Amino acid sequence: MADDDLKTLMTAHAALARKRLTWAQTIASPGEIPEGAIRAIIEVQQAIDVIDRAIEELEEAEELEEDEELEEDVD
Repeated sequence: MADDDLKTLMTAHAALARKRLTWAQTIASPGEIPEGAIRAIIEVQQAIDVIDRAIEELEEAEELEEDEELEEDVD
């Protein structure tokens, strides 16, 4: 189950990274920078940060679970 969750989070991260690149390209285009693009890239980055934190938490939980299993095997 955790592997599926991690795969889902990584897929979401990749999708958001592509969206961030799209907004960055819009911002980098010649001319005035659209205010909406600035807000959008900030929102996308915040979502990426949330996904990254979820990935970290999942990995920490998996490590803790593995440690507990090792301790049970030793006992």
